[in-house]
Amino acid sequence: MSIFVTKNFRFSEFACPCCGKDRGIDSRFIYLLQNLREKIGKPIYITKGGGLRCRKYNQKIGGYRNSPHLRGMAGDIHAKNMSLIQLAKESKSIGFSRIGIYPHNYFIHIDTYSARPNASWIRDIQGRYIYFRKLEEAIEFISKEKS
Repeated sequence: MSIFVTKNFRFSEFACPCCGKDRGIDSRFIYLLQNLREKIGKPIYITKGGGLRCRKYNQKIGGYRNSPHLRGMAGDIHAKNMSLIQLAKESKSIGFSRIGIYPHNYFIHIDTYSARPNASWIRDIQGRYIYFRKLEEAIEFISKEKS
């Protein structure tokens, strides 16, 4: 039995897949995530390894050394029957300022890590990261890439 951290999310959904450890989840992050869930009116799924991470697991998957996943300030998410672009736009509208889009892995990264500037990025099919100052620029880039 897992304990709920909010009305719709359990601590177990955030636990590190490597060691099962869970730590505190940033209160602003979980507040915004719950608000996002209520706004879109459908379940949000956290990808495997897309919640809390221990340093060992973060290093294994090539995560950033100071990843906000290590601090409970990030999530890699998707929602069924909703485009990643729409989910990213909704995430921005409720207050997430850092949003990465992973179209080839079908999830977005959201976080509340204020030590880094507001930014968006895309990870392309080759695994390269392309950075943008605004989410709208990232969305425009994806739209052009599909054309």
